[in-house]
Amino acid sequence: MEPGPSTATMELREEFTDHKEALKDSIITGLKEMYFSEMFCDAAIQTAEKTFLCHRVVLASVSPYFRALFTCPMKEAELREVCLSDVPSSVLQTVLHYIYTGEVHLTLDNVEKLFITSSRLQITAMQDLCSRYLAKRIDNGNCLRMYSLAHSHNHKILLEAAKNHFGQNLSSISGKEVFFGLEMEELVNVLSSDDLMVSSELAVYNLARSWWEFHTQKDNPLPPELLKVIRFPLLNPDELEKVSRDIPSVGSVHQPPTGIRLRQGMFEERIICMDVLSLDEIDPEVEDYCLNAYDPTTDSWEKIPFCGYFDSPGIVSVGCKLYVSGGFKEKRCASNALHVYDSVLNEWKELPPMTRPRACHGFLAYRNMLYAFGGHDDRELTDSMECFSILDNTWRNVSRMPKALHSFASVVLKGRLFAIGGMPRTSIDRLHFRGFHIYDILTDTWSQFPLPVVFSAAGAVTMDDKLYIIASYKTKRGPASDAYPPYDDYKAYLLYDEQPNTISKSFIMDHLGRICHGTIPPVLESISGAAVVRWKDRIYIVGGAGYDCMSHYKMFYWSPGKSRWTLCKKELPFLFSDFGSVTLQLPRKHISSIIPGRRSDYNFRSDSEQENEQEEQWCGNW
Repeated sequence: MEPGPSTATMELREEFTDHKEALKDSIITGLKEMYFSEMFCDAAIQTAEKTFLCHRVVLASVSPYFRALFTCPMKEAELREVCLSDVPSSVLQTVLHYIYTGEVHLTLDNVEKLFITSSRLQITAMQDLCSRYLAKRIDNGNCLRMYSLAHSHNHKILLEAAKNHFGQNLSSISGKEVFFGLEMEELVNVLSSDDLMVSSELAVYNLARSWWEFHTQKDNPLPPELLKVIRFPLLNPDELEKVSRDIPSVGSVHQPPTGIRLRQGMFEERIICMDVLSLDEIDPEVEDYCLNAYDPTTDSWEKIPFCGYFDSPGIVSVGCKLYVSGGFKEKRCASNALHVYDSVLNEWKELPPMTRPRACHGFLAYRNMLYAFGGHDDRELTDSMECFSILDNTWRNVSRMPKALHSFASVVLKGRLFAIGGMPRTSIDRLHFRGFHIYDILTDTWSQFPLPVVFSAAGAVTMDDKLYIIASYKTKRGPASDAYPPYDDYKAYLLYDEQPNTISKSFIMDHLGRICHGTIPPVLESISGAAVVRWKDRIYIVGGAGYDCMSHYKMFYWSPGKSRWTLCKKELPFLFSDFGSVTLQLPRKHISSIIPGRRSDYNFRSDSEQENEQEEQWCGNW
């Protein structure tokens, strides 16, 4: 492994960074002074009420609109004057103040005008700032107006925010006058969204029908533009009967388009776990392996198929897709396999394998990329890292970790991957790493930071732009363990100590790795090896073992702001393994039976196994 940068080098980098920031500050200060004093001005912008003296190089540096005006053979370039008579002077003054100072005071009274003006002048930074301000203030009364505003200016940030709000609050918005004021193109874009919170496609049809009847006669059939947004294959027979007057031909709806997509409201988010007993008791040549899906709303479990035996693999979900990488197979043989489960089709597939076998590794997803890093193959650790493109099904190597580790908590936040704690050896001596690592995806660089606490079997989740690290719990008078340092060593990280005789080593971080103020209560059980997973606004602790090394079947959940963890009423119906735990979107039961191409029961086998069976069958027939 290559050595990390020396202390002197790091100090030199910090000094250089400080120097660059100082230079930027002096440039901004100088431009501000020249603007307010009208020094060296070589351009003028005229409104109906006022003329503003400016600098062409400054305007052109932030606005392609001004750059084109000052460089093309037009009178503005020759006279160095720009007329914006339809822009209010107060709005232009705010825009120029932002250009020269980077400062702007946004209010509900000025933000839309500033958004429109910055869009026209192609000042991207200001338009994005306005759009984020508007996006945070979208409500049922203005979301369609915000959508129209974003659509007319082709701004993705505000457009997605408005569409998402509309999709989440469909029932309360659809009957309002502003809904019927949408243009046909706007309505088509809204109803084409996958983010609509509808449990049935009939609701989308009813929206299209009500809008159309508002604008035409009641019995007029839907136009082709609106028919295209209705996903007829997702309608059951009773629903098809209700929409029959608008179906061009009865037979056409039974021929589903390739890759039919479900709406967001047609999914339920479940917690996925593995039953460790099935690994030991089920004959792999006879039975299927199963995962367990937990529904917190009903406190119930159901089984979904699994692709085979894997111990300590990486597991991550992206929407309705569950990805499983590596892990130990039979006889502690590490695997480099990558499998994906599509919950819509109820189907497993094998994808191109990793470049090396690994287990007990980090496995995270970020923007259509999967990242596998660290871990070991039961013989040696690795510091390697590779990423897989979901879009083109290819692996490539990226920067190595500063230290080879396994069994660390991993999580992603704001373009950074975190590896917290972990072990630097595969032996049984339980040596733990006292620190954490951050990988910056944009720069392809790792950073290493110390922690005044060590822990094992920790889990980490993200919520409200923060990292919640849920570490092992112990009693102060419990058995001694080298996994836990003396109390004073981690006193700085003790965020909660109200329960007698208990110590919590859980804490909160931001995306830069800084410890945040907050309270995470301790779990009133001695737990290690549990899975930690987020479901909506809750953090769940699933399974684990006590100090007697006996597994328990309990589940706890906690929401930030609550004073204690809550014990779930039902116990686990199985013995939990260290497979890991994630949330996965599963189709609602009433939708599952009508999804085109969905397997009702699926027995996963590799292509080679199927080929062998076909060959054996051919030989037997012969």
